[in-house]
Amino acid sequence: MKTLTKAAFAVLIVAVILIAAVGITVASYAPTNTVMSDQGAVAHRNIPYYNVTSSNGTTHEVVNLSLAAWGQGNGHPNAYPFNFNGTSYGAMTIYLPAHADIHANMTNFEVKVHTLKVELPYSSQWSRGPIWAHTSVHVKKIINSTGGILPIWYGNTAHSKAIWWNNTLPDNYWIVCGLTTHAEAGMYVFVVVSSHVTTPYYTIK
Repeated sequence: MKTLTKAAFAVLIVAVILIAAVGITVASYAPTNTVMSDQGAVAHRNIPYYNVTSSNGTTHEVVNLSLAAWGQGNGHPNAYPFNFNGTSYGAMTIYLPAHADIHANMTNFEVKVHTLKVELPYSSQWSRGPIWAHTSVHVKKIINSTGGILPIWYGNTAHSKAIWWNNTLPDNYWIVCGLTTHAEAGMYVFVVVSSHVTTPYYTIK
């Protein structure tokens, strides 16, 4: 009986050690709501754009927004896998002019499939960022999405997809990875569209 008790105790100790090890691994892999950036802080950096004059004489901006999931394909093998331009958990905020056309290009340098998806959340949800299983309860409208972008190992090349977001309306948005749990794991960017913004730019905490 004593031998059996000792064996059971030993199994319990091993189980506790394994659970602790798994917990440490998960904690280091997916920190909860920790602002992250492999770029470092950026106070203000302009985004390329150009003006277009339509046939009726009105002028509007076209913004070239280039985003990427950093990874081994662009020299960042240790980048947190759920990132936009090396940032996670809302470290990046993009400021766009109202009534502009946005050409958003997403390149995947990661070993996971990712997407670029523009969402309009309810105002009460925006500052919190995407939370677990963010659905219609949290998101008022989906603006557009690239769909899945193949990972770097597929053909040993970086794959890209682009979308248009036309006539931006003033509000607060998210850019997220639309795959299940990726946004909740930190793959999101805050976006502010305002008539007070004339030159598009971004900041990184």
